[in-house]
Amino acid sequence: MIYGVGMLDSALAWDYASAMLQNEFLDMVLKVVNGIQISEAKIAYDVIKQVGPAGEFITHDHTLKNFRSMSKTRFMNRDNRENWEAAGSPDIVELAYADSMEILNNYQPEPRSEDVQKELDSIYAEFEARVKERKAKK
Repeated sequence: MIYGVGMLDSALAWDYASAMLQNEFLDMVLKVVNGIQISEAKIAYDVIKQVGPAGEFITHDHTLKNFRSMSKTRFMNRDNRENWEAAGSPDIVELAYADSMEILNNYQPEPRSEDVQKELDSIYAEFEARVKERKAKK
């Protein structure tokens, strides 16, 4: 079981960067567990016909457009050291903190539907009534 994303020190502390990084790692695990999803576009029969027997797919536009989809990351840099250093040697933890702050400062959740809000209000009202009952019994 996977739980406690972002937790540190036996769940006594929580860390934004840790949560962001662990979320990325869990995404990778789920991609492996869920396997490769097959579709007409991913199989690319037209590309197979075009390349033909004994052809190579590495330089084909379809390959170039799609080969990273299974391993796309936000924080883990898979470049070689030279390219990573040329990009300023970005620190994975600093990137994760920056991303978490971006989310905290700018995230706009979709409003709840009226039906969902009514249901939540009903649940809350029921809870409040039970609390009042318990207090009255004491």
